[in-house]
This record gives sequence, C-alpha cells and structure tokens, in this order.
Amino acid sequence: PELAPELALDPGGTGAPSQAALDEIARQHDRLIGTILAEEEELITAHRQHIDMMVELIKEEMLHLNNVDRPGSDVDAYVAGLDRILGLKAEYIGGIRNRLDTFKEHLTQEDTLSKRFQYLAQTSQASP
Repeated sequence: PELAPELALDPGGTGAPSQAALDEIARQHDRLIGTILAEEEELITAHRQHIDMMVELIKEEMLHLNNVDRPGSDVDAYVAGLDRILGLKAEYIGGIRNRLDTFKEHLTQEDTLSKRFQYLAQTSQASP
C-alpha cells in the first residue's frame, strides 16, 4: 500500500511528514496485521491438512508398490495409480505454495510499512 505523495509531507512546507500521513500508514499497517494474523491461521491449518493428505497419498503409493512387486501384477494399474497420486501431490503442493507466497509477500509489506512509519515518525520528531 502506497501513500499518495501529497499525504507524505507536511503541507506547511517543512519537509516533515504530516500527522495525516503517519495516521494513514498506521491504519494501513493495522489492516495488514489483521490480514497477516488471519492468513497465518489459515496457512497453519492448510499445512496440517496438506501433511495429512500427503501421508494418505504415501500410504496409497506403498499399496501400489506392494501390488506391482507381485508376480503377474497389473502394471497399467500401477502406472495409472502413480500418475494420479503424483498429480494430486503436485496440485496440493501448488496450493500450499500459493498460500505461502501470499503470506510471505504480506510479511514483506508489513516490514516495509513498519520501517516507513518509524522513519517518518523520527523525521517528524526531528523537525522544529
């Protein structure tokens, strides 16, 4: 979230950030923190579900391996099963990766906003 340039500086021409600019950054930061907290819970829940699904898929893979090791086994069924399992794993990993990337981006935005606020707050205190 970017501040409009006209909000960044004191209209009196001192070059110091205005209180309105600081307030707006604080509001943006608070909204972002709310988003991050919600996403964190969702990510943790999704990660747990992801692990559970992966464990189930690994169990299924083991069944396919055990079956294909038997004499006279159906190799086509093995290939089809493995293909399906690997596709599901890729889909699940892609989903959790997207959530993680979004979460990381929001953490970066929060860090940037926080640093910007601190810098502007220090600048406003240093001004006469």
